[in-house]
Amino acid sequence: MVALLLPNTGNARATSPLDRYLAARDRSIATLNRDTTSDTLSQEEDRARGRLEAMLKAMIGPLSIPGVPGEGRINLQTLLKEQGFGMLDGLAFGMPGDRRMVVATTDGLLAAWLKGHKAWWPGRSNVPQDVKAALRSEDFYTQAISPDSAIALFADLPVTAPGAGHAVALLALARQDIGPWMPDRIILARVHDGRVFIAVESAAVPVAAIPACTAVWRRYETRTQAASATFQASKADEKTRDALFAKVTRLEEEGDRAHRRCFAERLAEQGYFPALVRQAQALQDSLP
Repeated sequence: MVALLLPNTGNARATSPLDRYLAARDRSIATLNRDTTSDTLSQEEDRARGRLEAMLKAMIGPLSIPGVPGEGRINLQTLLKEQGFGMLDGLAFGMPGDRRMVVATTDGLLAAWLKGHKAWWPGRSNVPQDVKAALRSEDFYTQAISPDSAIALFADLPVTAPGAGHAVALLALARQDIGPWMPDRIILARVHDGRVFIAVESAAVPVAAIPACTAVWRRYETRTQAASATFQASKADEKTRDALFAKVTRLEEEGDRAHRRCFAERLAEQGYFPALVRQAQALQDSLP
Protein backbone atom coordinates (compact mmCIF):
# COMPACT_ATOMS: atom_id res chain seq x y z
CA MET A 1 0.00 0.00 0.00
CA VAL A 2 2.86 2.33 0.80
CA ALA A 3 4.35 1.70 -2.63
CA LEU A 4 1.20 3.03 -4.26
CA LEU A 5 1.69 6.37 -2.53
CA LEU A 6 5.28 6.86 -3.63
CA PRO A 7 5.77 9.47 -6.39
CA ASN A 8 6.60 8.00 -9.77
CA THR A 9 9.53 10.33 -10.43
CA GLY A 10 10.86 8.30 -13.35
CA ASN A 11 7.58 8.60 -15.26
CA ALA A 12 7.33 12.32 -14.43
CA ARG A 13 10.73 12.89 -15.96
CA ALA A 14 9.86 10.83 -19.03
CA THR A 15 6.77 12.90 -19.71
CA SER A 16 8.20 16.36 -19.02
CA PRO A 17 7.52 19.05 -21.65
CA LEU A 18 11.19 18.89 -22.65
CA ASP A 19 11.11 15.12 -23.16
CA ARG A 20 7.83 15.30 -25.06
CA TYR A 21 9.20 17.98 -27.37
CA LEU A 22 12.45 16.11 -28.06
CA ALA A 23 10.56 12.88 -28.74
CA ALA A 24 8.12 14.64 -31.07
CA ARG A 25 10.96 16.39 -32.91
CA ASP A 26 12.91 13.18 -33.40
CA ARG A 27 9.82 11.30 -34.60
CA SER A 28 9.07 14.04 -37.11
CA ILE A 29 12.63 14.01 -38.41
CA ALA A 30 12.61 10.23 -38.80
CA THR A 31 9.23 10.22 -40.54
CA LEU A 32 9.97 13.07 -42.94
CA ASN A 33 13.38 11.72 -43.96
CA ARG A 34 12.03 8.24 -44.64
CA ASP A 35 10.74 9.33 -48.06
CA THR A 36 12.02 12.68 -49.27
CA THR A 37 10.45 12.16 -52.71
CA SER A 38 6.87 12.40 -51.43
CA ASP A 39 4.66 14.89 -53.27
CA THR A 40 3.27 16.08 -49.93
CA LEU A 41 6.63 16.39 -48.16
CA SER A 42 6.57 20.19 -47.95
CA GLN A 43 3.08 20.27 -46.46
CA GLU A 44 3.93 17.48 -44.02
CA GLU A 45 7.04 19.32 -42.88
CA ASP A 46 5.11 22.57 -42.41
CA ARG A 47 2.56 20.77 -40.23
CA ALA A 48 5.29 19.10 -38.18
CA ARG A 49 7.12 22.38 -37.66
CA GLY A 50 3.83 23.99 -36.63
CA ARG A 51 3.22 21.34 -33.98
CA LEU A 52 6.76 21.70 -32.66
CA GLU A 53 6.46 25.49 -32.66
CA ALA A 54 3.37 25.28 -30.46
CA MET A 55 5.25 23.07 -28.01
CA LEU A 56 8.18 25.49 -27.94
CA LYS A 57 5.90 28.45 -27.25
CA ALA A 58 4.39 26.60 -24.30
CA MET A 59 7.85 25.78 -22.92
CA ILE A 60 9.55 29.14 -23.45
CA GLY A 61 6.53 31.25 -22.60
CA PRO A 62 5.09 34.41 -24.15
CA LEU A 63 7.77 36.93 -25.06
CA SER A 64 7.92 40.44 -26.43
CA ILE A 65 11.29 41.40 -27.86
CA PRO A 66 11.93 45.17 -28.15
CA GLY A 67 12.92 46.19 -31.64
CA VAL A 68 11.61 42.97 -33.18
CA PRO A 69 7.92 43.02 -34.11
CA GLY A 70 5.74 39.94 -34.28
CA GLU A 71 5.58 36.61 -32.53
CA GLY A 72 8.42 34.16 -32.41
CA ARG A 73 8.58 31.33 -34.93
CA ILE A 74 10.35 28.00 -34.65
CA ASN A 75 14.10 28.41 -35.18
CA LEU A 76 14.44 25.05 -36.91
CA GLN A 77 14.77 26.04 -40.56
CA THR A 78 14.12 22.50 -41.74
CA LEU A 79 13.48 19.02 -40.40
CA LEU A 80 15.02 17.48 -43.52
CA LYS A 81 18.66 16.42 -43.41
CA GLU A 82 19.91 19.08 -45.77
CA GLN A 83 21.49 22.54 -45.49
CA GLY A 84 20.00 24.33 -42.49
CA PHE A 85 19.23 21.13 -40.57
CA GLY A 86 20.00 20.94 -36.85
CA MET A 87 19.66 24.54 -35.75
CA LEU A 88 19.04 25.40 -32.09
CA ASP A 89 15.63 24.42 -30.75
CA GLY A 90 13.93 27.67 -29.81
CA LEU A 91 11.87 30.60 -31.04
CA ALA A 92 13.31 33.12 -33.49
CA PHE A 93 12.21 36.76 -33.51
CA GLY A 94 13.08 38.72 -36.62
CA MET A 95 14.68 37.37 -39.77
CA PRO A 96 18.30 36.78 -40.82
CA GLY A 97 19.41 40.01 -42.42
CA ASP A 98 17.25 42.19 -40.16
CA ARG A 99 19.04 44.78 -38.04
CA ARG A 100 18.14 42.71 -34.96
CA MET A 101 17.28 39.04 -34.59
CA VAL A 102 16.80 37.14 -31.33
CA VAL A 103 16.55 33.42 -30.62
CA ALA A 104 15.02 32.41 -27.29
CA THR A 105 15.24 28.96 -25.75
CA THR A 106 15.50 27.30 -22.33
CA ASP A 107 18.51 25.98 -20.46
CA GLY A 108 17.09 22.46 -20.79
CA LEU A 109 16.65 22.74 -24.55
CA LEU A 110 20.16 24.18 -24.86
CA ALA A 111 21.70 21.34 -22.83
CA ALA A 112 19.93 18.74 -24.96
CA TRP A 113 20.99 20.49 -28.17
CA LEU A 114 24.62 20.67 -27.06
CA LYS A 115 24.62 16.95 -26.32
CA GLY A 116 23.19 16.22 -29.76
CA HIS A 117 25.87 18.36 -31.43
CA LYS A 118 28.86 16.89 -29.63
CA ALA A 119 30.04 15.26 -32.88
CA TRP A 120 27.80 17.05 -35.40
CA TRP A 121 30.63 17.55 -37.89
CA PRO A 122 32.54 14.23 -38.10
CA GLY A 123 36.29 14.70 -38.07
CA ARG A 124 36.08 18.44 -37.36
CA SER A 125 35.91 20.70 -34.33
CA ASN A 126 32.49 20.81 -32.73
CA VAL A 127 30.45 22.58 -30.09
CA PRO A 128 31.85 22.52 -26.52
CA GLN A 129 29.59 20.76 -24.03
CA ASP A 130 30.06 23.38 -21.32
CA VAL A 131 27.50 26.17 -21.76
CA LYS A 132 29.86 29.07 -21.04
CA ALA A 133 32.46 27.65 -23.41
CA ALA A 134 29.82 27.03 -26.07
CA LEU A 135 28.69 30.65 -25.94
CA ARG A 136 32.21 31.67 -26.97
CA SER A 137 32.43 29.12 -29.77
CA GLU A 138 32.21 29.85 -33.49
CA ASP A 139 30.98 26.30 -34.06
CA PHE A 140 28.07 26.93 -31.70
CA TYR A 141 26.79 30.04 -33.46
CA THR A 142 27.35 28.58 -36.91
CA GLN A 143 25.36 25.44 -36.10
CA ALA A 144 22.74 27.12 -33.92
CA ILE A 145 21.71 30.25 -35.82
CA SER A 146 23.52 30.52 -39.17
CA PRO A 147 22.24 28.03 -41.77
CA ASP A 148 24.13 29.30 -44.81
CA SER A 149 27.39 30.87 -43.59
CA ALA A 150 30.06 30.44 -40.93
CA ILE A 151 30.24 32.75 -37.94
CA ALA A 152 33.69 34.22 -37.32
CA LEU A 153 34.31 35.77 -33.89
CA PHE A 154 36.69 38.71 -33.59
CA ALA A 155 36.63 40.07 -30.05
CA ASP A 156 34.79 40.25 -26.74
CA LEU A 157 32.79 43.30 -25.72
CA PRO A 158 32.37 43.73 -21.94
CA VAL A 159 28.77 43.50 -20.71
CA THR A 160 27.04 43.00 -17.38
CA ALA A 161 24.25 40.45 -16.93
CA PRO A 162 21.37 40.82 -14.47
CA GLY A 163 21.62 39.14 -11.09
CA ALA A 164 23.30 35.76 -11.21
CA GLY A 165 22.91 35.51 -14.97
CA HIS A 166 25.73 35.05 -17.45
CA ALA A 167 26.15 37.14 -20.59
CA VAL A 168 28.75 37.37 -23.30
CA ALA A 169 28.95 39.88 -26.16
CA LEU A 170 31.05 39.23 -29.24
CA LEU A 171 31.96 41.19 -32.32
CA ALA A 172 31.34 38.87 -35.26
CA LEU A 173 30.99 38.35 -39.00
CA ALA A 174 28.97 35.86 -41.05
CA ARG A 175 31.07 34.72 -43.99
CA GLN A 176 31.56 32.01 -46.58
CA ASP A 177 35.27 32.53 -47.19
CA ILE A 178 38.39 33.74 -45.41
CA GLY A 179 39.62 37.27 -46.00
CA PRO A 180 40.63 40.52 -44.29
CA TRP A 181 37.03 41.59 -43.76
CA MET A 182 35.80 43.45 -40.72
CA PRO A 183 33.10 42.30 -38.27
CA ASP A 184 29.72 43.90 -38.81
CA ARG A 185 27.50 42.62 -36.00
CA ILE A 186 27.27 42.06 -32.27
CA ILE A 187 26.22 38.68 -30.91
CA LEU A 188 24.89 38.82 -27.35
CA ALA A 189 24.19 35.57 -25.51
CA ARG A 190 22.59 35.50 -22.08
CA VAL A 191 21.62 32.71 -19.69
CA HIS A 192 19.33 33.85 -16.89
CA ASP A 193 16.48 32.39 -14.86
CA GLY A 194 16.06 29.26 -16.99
CA ARG A 195 15.97 31.09 -20.31
CA VAL A 196 18.68 31.54 -22.92
CA PHE A 197 18.72 34.40 -25.42
CA ILE A 198 20.96 34.83 -28.45
CA ALA A 199 20.61 38.29 -29.96
CA VAL A 200 22.28 39.40 -33.17
CA GLU A 201 22.35 43.09 -34.05
CA SER A 202 24.13 45.01 -36.81
CA ALA A 203 26.93 47.19 -35.49
CA ALA A 204 25.62 50.74 -35.20
CA VAL A 205 29.02 52.24 -36.06
CA PRO A 206 31.38 51.28 -38.90
CA VAL A 207 34.14 48.95 -37.73
CA ALA A 208 37.23 50.18 -39.54
CA ALA A 209 40.22 48.01 -40.32
CA ILE A 210 43.24 48.35 -38.04
CA PRO A 211 46.31 49.04 -40.22
CA ALA A 212 48.68 46.95 -38.09
CA CYS A 213 46.33 43.98 -38.37
CA THR A 214 45.86 44.44 -42.10
CA ALA A 215 49.65 44.27 -42.37
CA VAL A 216 49.60 40.94 -40.52
CA TRP A 217 47.08 39.61 -43.03
CA ARG A 218 49.12 40.89 -46.00
CA ARG A 219 52.25 39.09 -44.79
CA TYR A 220 50.38 35.82 -44.61
CA GLU A 221 48.70 36.55 -47.92
CA THR A 222 52.11 36.83 -49.60
CA ARG A 223 53.17 33.48 -48.16
CA THR A 224 49.86 31.89 -49.12
CA GLN A 225 50.12 33.13 -52.70
CA ALA A 226 53.66 31.76 -52.98
CA ALA A 227 52.54 28.37 -51.67
CA SER A 228 49.59 28.41 -54.07
CA ALA A 229 51.89 29.16 -57.02
CA THR A 230 54.08 26.22 -56.03
CA PHE A 231 51.04 23.96 -55.87
CA GLN A 232 49.71 25.15 -59.24
CA ALA A 233 53.08 24.60 -60.94
CA SER A 234 53.72 21.21 -59.38
CA LYS A 235 53.80 18.14 -61.62
CA ALA A 236 54.45 15.83 -58.69
CA ASP A 237 52.43 12.80 -57.65
CA GLU A 238 49.01 13.16 -56.02
CA LYS A 239 50.29 12.69 -52.47
CA THR A 240 52.83 15.49 -52.87
CA ARG A 241 50.28 17.80 -54.46
CA ASP A 242 47.86 17.09 -51.61
CA ALA A 243 50.56 18.12 -49.14
CA LEU A 244 51.25 21.31 -51.11
CA PHE A 245 47.55 22.18 -51.16
CA ALA A 246 47.28 21.48 -47.43
CA LYS A 247 50.07 24.01 -46.88
CA VAL A 248 48.10 26.64 -48.80
CA THR A 249 45.04 26.00 -46.65
CA ARG A 250 47.08 26.01 -43.43
CA LEU A 251 48.73 29.34 -44.23
CA GLU A 252 45.40 30.91 -45.12
CA GLU A 253 43.84 29.74 -41.86
CA GLU A 254 46.88 30.83 -39.82
CA GLY A 255 46.69 34.26 -41.43
CA ASP A 256 43.01 34.54 -40.59
CA ARG A 257 43.61 33.62 -36.95
CA ALA A 258 46.56 36.01 -36.68
CA HIS A 259 44.54 38.85 -38.23
CA ARG A 260 41.64 38.37 -35.82
CA ARG A 261 43.95 37.92 -32.84
CA CYS A 262 45.62 41.24 -33.68
CA PHE A 263 42.19 42.87 -33.98
CA ALA A 264 41.10 41.58 -30.56
CA GLU A 265 44.30 42.84 -28.95
CA ARG A 266 43.95 46.35 -30.41
CA LEU A 267 40.18 46.83 -30.42
CA ALA A 268 40.04 48.75 -27.13
CA GLU A 269 42.38 51.38 -28.61
CA GLN A 270 40.00 52.20 -31.47
CA GLY A 271 37.75 55.24 -31.41
CA TYR A 272 34.64 53.18 -32.20
CA PHE A 273 35.16 50.76 -29.28
CA PRO A 274 33.13 52.69 -26.64
CA ALA A 275 30.13 52.93 -28.97
CA LEU A 276 30.22 49.17 -29.56
CA VAL A 277 30.37 48.50 -25.81
CA ARG A 278 27.39 50.80 -25.20
CA GLN A 279 25.43 49.08 -27.95
CA ALA A 280 26.21 45.62 -26.58
CA GLN A 281 25.09 46.60 -23.07
CA ALA A 282 21.92 48.23 -24.42
CA LEU A 283 21.17 45.04 -26.35
CA GLN A 284 21.61 42.99 -23.17
CA ASP A 285 19.43 45.35 -21.17
CA SER A 286 16.65 45.20 -23.77
CA LEU A 287 16.13 41.45 -23.40
CA PRO A 288 13.23 40.22 -21.23
